[in-house]
Amino acid sequence: MRRIIPTFILCFLAISIQSQDLHFTNYQFSPLYLSPAKTGSYLGSYRVGGSARQQFNSFIQNPYQTLTLYADSPVTNGFSKNHWIGVGISLYNDRAGDTERVINGLLSSISYHIGLDKNYNNVVSVGLQYGRSAMTFGTGIWPEEDENEKFQNLDINLSDINVGVSFKSKTSKTAFFEIGMAVYHLNKPKYRFSKGNTDNTIDRRYNFYGEYHIQSSDRLYIRPSIIYSRTYNFREFLGQFNLEYAPNKKSSTKITGGLGYRFGDALQFMAGVVYKDWQVGLSYDLTVSSAASYNNNFGGIELGVFRIFTVNKKPKLNPKALCPRL
Repeated sequence: MRRIIPTFILCFLAISIQSQDLHFTNYQFSPLYLSPAKTGSYLGSYRVGGSARQQFNSFIQNPYQTLTLYADSPVTNGFSKNHWIGVGISLYNDRAGDTERVINGLLSSISYHIGLDKNYNNVVSVGLQYGRSAMTFGTGIWPEEDENEKFQNLDINLSDINVGVSFKSKTSKTAFFEIGMAVYHLNKPKYRFSKGNTDNTIDRRYNFYGEYHIQSSDRLYIRPSIIYSRTYNFREFLGQFNLEYAPNKKSSTKITGGLGYRFGDALQFMAGVVYKDWQVGLSYDLTVSSAASYNNNFGGIELGVFRIFTVNKKPKLNPKALCPRL
């Protein structure tokens, strides 16, 4: 029995590691984790932001907690007049509840953006990320009587390579769309438990997304979006409809709000504020699946913030073509 329990826990941890990827409701506050191609894809000199998320705190002692921080910048021109290069860095800390799993990671990003015309009405972007992550597990999940050293050291270090590509196209003076895809864990990193004899592989995660941006009036901005993500046997599909409203034409403050649905899981409610170059957003997931009987419908809460800084002269780029807030 002493052998069966640790082996069962080890299998559970292997599944947990496969599903290690972070999940967000408001990806606009964690753009580099949606796709490396979003690095430096905005109007400004540099951008700094982050997100904090908590979930499952209604039915487990230690809720899932995620914290991310990032910074990126369009640093220089590319090989042609209408090209530019972006670089970025992101840090994350993810704590997976009662399993006592902690992941600390760092990702560095570089992107190349190609304006297909002089007005930047159509832009193709490609991005590359390289990172390192360290996973540790607490000892509280193991039976006290178990002394098998094979299960005593579960610290895991991984190298990761991620890639992404996107296409933006301006459809009118006040509207454009963006579509893109990204592949995370392109190198399918492997890990092995201490004194184990089997290599385990982190499967690739595929992200597909689409966004449409339209300024329907001087005071109203609309952004519907969809995201599909797949890794191993886990799939996620969500659709969102977001609004940005200015109280008056000259106001530097805008109110944001939106609704979303993660299919088969949760309704999403989003609210926030934009003040000049700052944007803050709060989201809440209302569980509507069978899991609602365990978490009392409380799926998770997430807070995000970012600011775009402009130093010296602004680059001569079309803000509507480059999505000023993503």
